[in-house]
Amino acid sequence: MKKKTVALLLVVTMLVSSGYAPLTNGFDKKDRTKKEKSESEALSDKVLTDLPTSWDLTDLYEDEDAFEADMERIEELLPEVEKRRGTLNSKEGILADLENPALSEINAISSKASMYVELLAALDPTDSLAGRVGARYNEVMQELQLATAFEEPEIMELSLKERKEIFSDPDLKPYAYAMRNFTDPDYVVLSEEAKRVESILLSAHNNSATHDIFDYVELERPEFTYPDGKKGKLTDTVYANIAQSGEYDHEFRKEVYGLRNAMRQPYANTYASLLDGEMRKNWAEAQINGFDSTLEAALKTCDVEPEIYDRVIEFAHSLLPKVYEYYELRKEVLGLDEMMVCDLNVPVSDYEPKKVSYEDAVNRGRSAITVWGDEYLEAFDRIITKPHIDVYPSDTKTTGAFEELRGNETTPFVLYNFDDSEDYISTIVHEMGHAVYSEFSAENQNVYNCEPTIFTQEVASTANELMLSKAMIADSRTKDEKLFWLDKEINLFTSSILRQCMYSEFEDYCYKTIEKGGKLDADEMADKWMELLELYYGDAVTCYEDSGIDWARVPHLYYDYYVYKYACALTYAASICNRADKEGQKAIDDYIDFLKAGNSNSPSKLLGIAGVDPLDDATYEEAAELIGDLIDEFREMSGTGAKASRND
Repeated sequence: MKKKTVALLLVVTMLVSSGYAPLTNGFDKKDRTKKEKSESEALSDKVLTDLPTSWDLTDLYEDEDAFEADMERIEELLPEVEKRRGTLNSKEGILADLENPALSEINAISSKASMYVELLAALDPTDSLAGRVGARYNEVMQELQLATAFEEPEIMELSLKERKEIFSDPDLKPYAYAMRNFTDPDYVVLSEEAKRVESILLSAHNNSATHDIFDYVELERPEFTYPDGKKGKLTDTVYANIAQSGEYDHEFRKEVYGLRNAMRQPYANTYASLLDGEMRKNWAEAQINGFDSTLEAALKTCDVEPEIYDRVIEFAHSLLPKVYEYYELRKEVLGLDEMMVCDLNVPVSDYEPKKVSYEDAVNRGRSAITVWGDEYLEAFDRIITKPHIDVYPSDTKTTGAFEELRGNETTPFVLYNFDDSEDYISTIVHEMGHAVYSEFSAENQNVYNCEPTIFTQEVASTANELMLSKAMIADSRTKDEKLFWLDKEINLFTSSILRQCMYSEFEDYCYKTIEKGGKLDADEMADKWMELLELYYGDAVTCYEDSGIDWARVPHLYYDYYVYKYACALTYAASICNRADKEGQKAIDDYIDFLKAGNSNSPSKLLGIAGVDPLDDATYEEAAELIGDLIDEFREMSGTGAKASRND
């Protein structure tokens, strides 16, 4: 989860708007010298111990007084912003602005403070300290936005010819990509007064935070009874554990799935109103800045070609016939007369994921990604051995997992909700993929290019998941174990491509409703969600009658056209991993160069460094072939059905 940071130079940041057995990874390192190979093996065989399991946020601020001192320091430096007025009309003036020491200090402080605010809220959004520092931070950031409102209009007073000449100067090359909109003839810039009004109005909305407080903390979780008579409370973590366990039968899974939907159903209108407010804010911002749709604004902010969004949705639809086949096979393997969404993660064999310690999980995940080489492993170790990892769930902590790094003056922070299962290793390597990417970017890029966008960030995380899947399958000791991990890899594709595209189609429906002058209606949203469930899951999966409320639990819908990036990412990561397998060290070196490039160019050009073209049909065909092969292997290994033609 990455959120836009209000940094020092708003003119730029707004543009960038132990029982351990090593796993194998199947990569042939025969092109290394004996010495290099020996050194690599020494690092790859290393076992990490005594790992920290909670954040030490004093690495950011010792206490609230230290935080407040930084907020006051920004306010002290704001007059330096005003001194720049009238100087942004030449190469020399703009370059001096970009490299101004006072503004660099503001940037460093705001990056650190924004992380502190978010991490406190992630641990407990109702904590009074989190509320106070969040409010204070927002106050100071609004002051900064108001103070910098003159910047873009002043630069845009220059003619397009003058701007192109200035920004093509070699001295500005390190900042060229971050400043790219100034040479775009279609770029719309608001007047200083309009930007001030926009800043005030848009800072008044925080529906995402309200959703999180209500859904994670205040929503009453129902009690239920396990088959053995034990009582439980249905948190999201508990539900996930039940849905992924072969210990329980379909009827019990169906019961808790129904409870999960039922607990949110009474608040359907509240959830709809919150999402409506957030999406209206995003649509208003898009209109203010001259865009015809929220999607157009979101794609432009990330510098993603519009055809990529359309292509990945079409790609997901093209996979449906083969995925329907997989669901039919899964239903047969499980011996179910009725299969529902709550059955899609239950093991398809007698193999049950083992209980593992956090350290064992980390080491097994680390072993699976040794293919990326020593430099990658060194960064991995540097991050995970610091108290920047918060591992275990709590009653107030946000669900899921995320990585966060803003600026380039610290190492990343990672949040987990580790559940003692070896299945969680995939989450560990996923978030550490983000973390290593952030670390490499921070080490190799300036402050304007050091924060990769989610579009490329998810490539780095899912590439690790694919390597882990490969290692788990290769190291399986029984047919049941191999079938389990094969099914997990298929599920990675269905959840990251199919499910995320389903979410994105729902998101697009909501935005289009608002953009046409409508209002989000809970009943109509439920109908649309059910329609998409039926499309994406087909006849083999029975849609629970109350599943229409399930959209309400998805926080990513508040992130403004975010979820389609997961689908793109896994598609491109598959190409990267396939190339690493086939081409060896050259492909791996290219991938590391991609990670070091940060946000220094458009996503398409950055992916080109790693040998991936997101506009080429072959990229999608390669991923489709891989998915088809996995499903065919599942059919053969499970002994179900007749061999289907690849042309079905």
